[in-house]
Amino acid sequence: MDKNLWRESYGSLPRLPCPRCAKGKLAGKGEPRLLEPVHINLEIERQGLQGELSEGNFIAFMVCNNGFCGEVATVAGDYRSEEHAQWDEHSEQEERYTTTAYRIFSFRPAPPIINIPKNLNSDAKRHLKKAFELFWNDYASCANRLRIVVEYLLDQFQIERQGADGGYRSLSGRLKQMKDVKPEQEHLLSALRWLGNAGSHDGVVDFKDLISCFEMLEHVMIELLEERRAKMDADAKRIIAAQGKPIR
Repeated sequence: MDKNLWRESYGSLPRLPCPRCAKGKLAGKGEPRLLEPVHINLEIERQGLQGELSEGNFIAFMVCNNGFCGEVATVAGDYRSEEHAQWDEHSEQEERYTTTAYRIFSFRPAPPIINIPKNLNSDAKRHLKKAFELFWNDYASCANRLRIVVEYLLDQFQIERQGADGGYRSLSGRLKQMKDVKPEQEHLLSALRWLGNAGSHDGVVDFKDLISCFEMLEHVMIELLEERRAKMDADAKRIIAAQGKPIR
């Protein structure tokens, strides 16, 4: 996961992974269409800031640059443009430039924030893809979806949802059992549980915490479903046993 790709606002539309092929990047098809509401235009005029400030909404199309894919995504949100002045010592003139901040509220189909393992169960995949969509407009709901992904991930490792008495087991109880099976990953999944709880009960989660939890989930899925560390350890032991010599 490249954490730098995912931000609360952008200076230009970002090139993000394609949600269909995951090989190409989504690139803007032409410039975003900006539209400023009349009431904002009147307020800017009242303040004497015409030409220096603009606020409103935008829409844009983004297309995958993989020639064999060409997926099309729609993006919408709000923007704020500001004109700035800066003195150029070389030309001894005032230089003026404009910066624009885009905040995306809708991205369909949504780009994958983390890689989805092929052998992840279908229910977990479905909720993870929904988390990718919610990321752009509701951090709390997105965190709650990640919590649901954890529930289905535990299903994949036969951590039962029902106890011996037939009652529903809490996620914290299931994670305690997971600790006995995969102790290295339990605390990361617990962090996802707590953030999901905060999203459900408080309706507010921190953006940086949400990004960190996506990163944790990706790491856990790699370790649990692909077992990269176990494979590396096995290779290391084999090379050590052979003292670095090729085995014929």
